[in-house]
Amino acid sequence: MEGIHHIVVLMLENQSFDRILGYLRLDAAGEKLEGLAGGESNPVAPPGDMTPVPVSKISGPAAYTIDPSPGHDFEDVNLQLFGDRVPPAASVPRNNGFVLSYASQLGDHRRPLGDRGREIMACLDPTALPVTSALARGFVICDHWFASVPGPTWPNRFFVHAATAGGHLVTPEIAGQFAAQFWGSPYRMRTIFENLMDAGHTWKVYFDDYAQAFALRSLHPYVDRFQKFEQFAVDVAAGALPTYAFIEPRSFSAPGYPANDQHPPHHLLEGEKLIANVYDTLRSDDATWRQCLLVVLHDEHGGFYDHVPPPAAVRPDRTAASPSGFAFDRLGVRVPALIVSPWVPEGHVDHTVYDHTSVSATLKKILGLPAFLTARDRAANTFDTNFLAAPRAEAPTNLSALVTSTPAAVEGREFSAHQRSLLALAELLSSPPAHENVPDDAVNHARAVLDTSQAP
Repeated sequence: MEGIHHIVVLMLENQSFDRILGYLRLDAAGEKLEGLAGGESNPVAPPGDMTPVPVSKISGPAAYTIDPSPGHDFEDVNLQLFGDRVPPAASVPRNNGFVLSYASQLGDHRRPLGDRGREIMACLDPTALPVTSALARGFVICDHWFASVPGPTWPNRFFVHAATAGGHLVTPEIAGQFAAQFWGSPYRMRTIFENLMDAGHTWKVYFDDYAQAFALRSLHPYVDRFQKFEQFAVDVAAGALPTYAFIEPRSFSAPGYPANDQHPPHHLLEGEKLIANVYDTLRSDDATWRQCLLVVLHDEHGGFYDHVPPPAAVRPDRTAASPSGFAFDRLGVRVPALIVSPWVPEGHVDHTVYDHTSVSATLKKILGLPAFLTARDRAANTFDTNFLAAPRAEAPTNLSALVTSTPAAVEGREFSAHQRSLLALAELLSSPPAHENVPDDAVNHARAVLDTSQAP
């Protein structure tokens, strides 16, 4: 652990483990991930119509996009896991409602439910995602990494930063959803960034168009730590990469700059290019690479099928979501997770149960941070068990060459909930309400971040 001086986390959007990695097979003897056998299915409409809709392996142009985006709010995930949007207490997840959830969302009653929901059972051939497949075969794949919350983007991203969502279970889509709290953000949880500073470590958030992490109220004074993604390569080349770097992808498409967050309906290959860019940048500087750990994650499953039921979880604190009363005591659906470093073995499968708080728990252990953030990261498993005694000499290079096509930019019929949330945050930060006594420095901090953002 003493050889790792830089931890980089790239968090993408809304893909399940089975959709991205379910069909991957590894070459090393004894290394078998809990993926798809090919016989998995979902009933059309439990408990009534139990006609099975099987998983399918897809590739080609149609594999990369889906529109509309599957539902992934708390009630949607309940339906996907339990077959019921409001399951009875003590229900056991069977992951049997994915087809029903997506078919109900599409609402085309001229087609049978099974036909309408079939697309949600389609999982990608590994050849369709060459960068992700290369990293999985070249480093460590975690096949029991679950989203921290059975719900949408914002609470899951807060768990990676703060090991709690502070009782918030929704992704806010209008500025008014912030209005009942202190200007700029109701999200005032202590974060891993403050723990890092207390121990004398550096950090940065690299972002492209909007930085969702800036919703965290405690980070507003540190506007200089929020920098555009282009600065990441500059910092690596200059030997100035911070101890901890968190990378946020591009959430909107602009001419010549397609969204690369992998949030439906954005093209998955654009996300592949981003993953390759981050990896190749780190790999290009040998001194940085030999001291680096890269974690590639998705924040939540985005409504896509996965066959592994999520387990219970330690409640992070005493907060509960309103009005559902959800106590954050069970995990969300399984997501893709890769541990990439010269300090980990090649083509290894880690079957340990992780969630996003394993990031802060591992940082605490590696860096000797002063405290845990909540009871959740205190109980979280750490992935340092994968570390080798010495760094490997060999590792793949030039992964960017694996993605040669340039797909056309893809946008949905309307902005996604995630996009609307970023626009709402920007609106609020740019125009503090006149009746609030907002400090001038807070306004300046907010506008400094917005000035470096790119409107869609």
